[in-house]
Amino acid sequence: MKTLENLIDIKNTTFNEEEIIKYIIANPEKVINMSIYSLAKKTHTSTSSIIRLCKKCQYKGFKDFKIELIQSIDKEINNITNIDVNMPFKQNDSDYIIAKKISQLSIETVKATYDLLSPQKLNSTVDQLINAANVFAIGFGDNYLRLSDFKTKLLLINFFIKMTELEDDQIRLTNLSNNSDAAIIVSYSGKTAKVINCAKRFYTNQTPIIAITSDSHSPLALLASQIFLIPNKENIDLSFSNFSSHVSIEYILNTIYSCIFKRNFTANCKYTRKG
Repeated sequence: MKTLENLIDIKNTTFNEEEIIKYIIANPEKVINMSIYSLAKKTHTSTSSIIRLCKKCQYKGFKDFKIELIQSIDKEINNITNIDVNMPFKQNDSDYIIAKKISQLSIETVKATYDLLSPQKLNSTVDQLINAANVFAIGFGDNYLRLSDFKTKLLLINFFIKMTELEDDQIRLTNLSNNSDAAIIVSYSGKTAKVINCAKRFYTNQTPIIAITSDSHSPLALLASQIFLIPNKENIDLSFSNFSSHVSIEYILNTIYSCIFKRNFTANCKYTRKG
């Protein structure tokens, strides 16, 4: 942000000016809505110190500085694209910039996931789930939470999914399946041992597997009858949070839910009103 860079580059600043600079850099969005008196109070300095600082930055005064700061913030926000999924924000980013980056990451992730969707695959998967005698869902850790939300949505329209939270019980659950059922398995890597064990049991029972994963060549994908790919951009060793994959998985599950809902729209509207 050019305006903040100008502040950082100023030489021969006083103690009070340094305090003002620190506050502005940490809170640029707050500063644009503050009066010179409010800023002086927040930084325990004086209005004259703020004016001198602004003039050192080649501005006529605090008002001109704020105008430039607003333009600088708007420009930076509008230029935010191609977010790093492993580290979507930086240490010095303001709260508002972080909010924009997370928003942009979500938009880019949904777009990338949508581009991987096949209309025919989506249509046949929805048909398969609706016509299945039973639908099982397998996911561990965060993926279980995504599936649990999916299950709750479907309960509102009287559509039940069999799943359990305990890991050992998830494996036992697979033994109840047969070829008239369907299974949804969510795994980013598609390589986790527990996931593969469940997938193998479904496969042995001839239960069609719908896999949501990032790797079309993973062991899970090779056992699946339908694969919904999610963008493969996260590095497990570098990423501190699975923001992108969570958004992608939720988008696919929400899409499947919406398509199931639409198939019996009038009746499902009545179910949700009762809830």
